Amino acid sequence: MIRNEHTAEEHAGLVTSFNAPFFSAVLEEAKITPRQVEICELKFIKGMTNYQIAAELNVSVKTVDKELNTAYKRITNVLSFL
Repeated sequence: MIRNEHTAEEHAGLVTSFNAPFFSAVLEEAKITPRQVEICELKFIKGMTNYQIAAELNVSVKTVDKELNTAYKRITNVLSFL
């Protein structure tokens, strides 16, 4: 198991310390859905596990996995052109 070395507060600080308009533009270009943004925020900002996210949103863990993978692929695709 990989241990998360940052607290949720530290993650929030890391997120706000970079260029937020650039990040928003990347998300827009990647055509990330509002649901994918919500799941990514729960995962990477609040530090929740996929199981916790699934319980919070009343969806399956498989759905959370799928949405995270789709968002990751879309964002990676956009960033690969920079």
